[in-house]
Amino acid sequence: MLCGGEKMEQKLRRDRDLGDNLRRLRNASGLSQGKLCAELQRRGCDIVVLEVGLGGRLDATNVIGAPACAVITNIGLDHTEILGDTLEQIAREKAGILKPGTRAVSYPQTPEVRAVLHEICAQRGIPLTEVDAAAIAPLTDGVDGQTFTYRGAEYTLPLLGAHQLRNAAVALETVTALRARGWRIPDAAVRAGLAQVRWPARFELLRRAPWFVLDGGHNPQCAQTVADNLARYFPGRRITLLVGVLADKDYPAMLAALDTQAAAYIAATPLSPRALPAAELGDYLKRFGKPVTVCADPAQAAELALAHAAPEDVICAVGSLYMAGAIRTCLRREHDENSGH
Repeated sequence: MLCGGEKMEQKLRRDRDLGDNLRRLRNASGLSQGKLCAELQRRGCDIVVLEVGLGGRLDATNVIGAPACAVITNIGLDHTEILGDTLEQIAREKAGILKPGTRAVSYPQTPEVRAVLHEICAQRGIPLTEVDAAAIAPLTDGVDGQTFTYRGAEYTLPLLGAHQLRNAAVALETVTALRARGWRIPDAAVRAGLAQVRWPARFELLRRAPWFVLDGGHNPQCAQTVADNLARYFPGRRITLLVGVLADKDYPAMLAALDTQAAAYIAATPLSPRALPAAELGDYLKRFGKPVTVCADPAQAAELALAHAAPEDVICAVGSLYMAGAIRTCLRREHDENSGH
């Protein structure tokens, strides 16, 4: 076990290595803010949503200057070997995208994350808007989507789960921040955008009878959200979890959260060299005392789950984005064959 000083030295050494690698990448590719902006203008972009790949402070996307708006979504414990093993450390890495001259918008965060964001925004003179969770009022909720109001205005959202209402509120506050910078974004366009939004592999309903849900969540926080949503939308139904995880993730905590909803398991191997082999995962799952089937190939595991499910049952594939693509392809093929396409 490393003591505090050794852990900090290890983190500093890792940061230096990441910084050196990032600089080499930028030099080799000739990446610069000017080149990036020129290419985006050539493609006719008005507004670019540039998603950070990992963290923020040392991420390659941070080559840009101050963005029109910097958005901090929900922060949880993930990529801890790189970003740090506390929410405060991770928040400081994420806050690397907060630069003087921008506006900041944040998801409703935990107290320790809020403290970091407030501190950094105050130091850099950045206006910070936080979503007001109390201003979100759910109206209707079901497997076909939700309606809600935020600050008195009504919206329709196809995404499932209470957390998606908070995500939608982040988008609404971002629109408000952009309007403050002179962008004309009509209310009708905002409502239409939310009503048409799709988010693959985030509690995505792929079929019915039997129900098949796909979620690429791969940390304990996401697993708890999946478990909550299964209880919310499919109470009393038999649920089979098709699980695949990476070996370097906190899968014991993930599975502990998910097991509250599981009647049976199928263990698969995500398409990644970092994957935990299905056989090893299957052995671990046996501790929960429920039926476990091992089928390494994710697509074949999905077919197996469908073959043994009753029309009213639920299958939920969860644990890694590295198996989501294979499963979505399998389900699309199955749909096309059944529809005669």
